[in-house]
Amino acid sequence: MNNNPSVSSRTRERVLGIIKKYNFTPNAVARALALQYTGLIGLIVKDISNPLYSKISLGVEEVCEREGYSVIIGNTHTATEREAAYIELLKQRRVDGLIIFPMQKNVDTAHLQELAQQHLPLVLLADVPGIYADLVRADDEYGAFEAVQHLIHSGCKNLIYVSGPVEFLASERRLQGFKRALQANDLPFEESQVIRSGWRLEDGYETGLQLVRKFKSLPEGVFCYNDSVAIGLIRALYENGFSVPRDVGVVGFDDIFVSAYLKPGLSTVAQPARDIGRVAALRLVQRIRSHDKEWQPQKQYLKTRLVIRESCGSVDEKKRRIVN
Repeated sequence: MNNNPSVSSRTRERVLGIIKKYNFTPNAVARALALQYTGLIGLIVKDISNPLYSKISLGVEEVCEREGYSVIIGNTHTATEREAAYIELLKQRRVDGLIIFPMQKNVDTAHLQELAQQHLPLVLLADVPGIYADLVRADDEYGAFEAVQHLIHSGCKNLIYVSGPVEFLASERRLQGFKRALQANDLPFEESQVIRSGWRLEDGYETGLQLVRKFKSLPEGVFCYNDSVAIGLIRALYENGFSVPRDVGVVGFDDIFVSAYLKPGLSTVAQPARDIGRVAALRLVQRIRSHDKEWQPQKQYLKTRLVIRESCGSVDEKKRRIVN
C-alpha cells in the first residue's frame, strides 16, 4: 500500500486485489497513532470573512496540499475563549502543527504560553509578547510610513490616523509608521490625531460620522487601519455631502479585492497576504519534519507595497470645506 520497493509486484497485485474486493479503507486514527503523524495542520484566524485572512488561508492551503498535508480551519471571531477552545480541539485531533493569527494585547494568552511549551510545531502570524514561536507577518510600520508619506506628498498636512482595535498590535505598529512620516516631514504629532476604531466596514462608517460631528473642518488626509475601515469611512463622508479626494484624501491598508473597483479607487498598502500564508506553511512543514525540539524560532517580516489610486488626489484638486 505504501509502494515499498522491497515488495514484489506479484505480492503487491494480490494485496491490492484483496483491498479492492473487500473495499478496505485504512483507519486514519490507528495509522496516526502508529506513525505519530496525521498529515493534518490547524489554521486559526480571527475572521475568515476578512479578505486578508482569506488570502492568507489560500496561501497556507497551497503549500500544504503540495507537501501532502490537509488543513483544518478554525474561526475565532476575535474571541480569546474561542481561540483557546480551537487550540484544544485541534490538539485532540492530533494535528502535526498549528498556524495561528492570535489575539495579542490586553487579552489572556495563557493558552498560547502553554502551547509554546509543549513543543507542538507552531507558527504565529502576529506578535504575542512572551510567546517563543516562529513568526511571519508583514512590515506594518514601513507600510504605514509609505502611506502617510503619499498623503503628505499629495498636499495633505493636517492628518489623522483611524486606528484598529487596541488589542491588535499591528494597529500600534501602523501608528508608529504614521508618527515617523510626520517627523520625517517636520509635521507635529498630537494624540488628538488618533481616532480609535475597529477593523470592519461598520467601524469605519461610524468613525466617518464621528469625523463629521467632531471636527469644525475635515482633516486634509486620513490614514485608516485597513481598507474595510477606509471604505466604511468614505461611505459616511459621501452620505454627509463630502467628496473623496476633493474634501479629504484617504489611504487604507491591505489592498483587498474591492479596493481597485471603488469610485474613486482606494489608495492603499498591499500586504503580501498569500505569501504570508505560503511562508508560514512552509516554515511549519520544515519545523514538523525536523523533529528538533531545540528548534530556534525565527521572525520574518515580508515587505508591503504602496498602491496608488485616486482616493488622495493632489493639493490643487482640494477645496477645503467647513463642516456645518
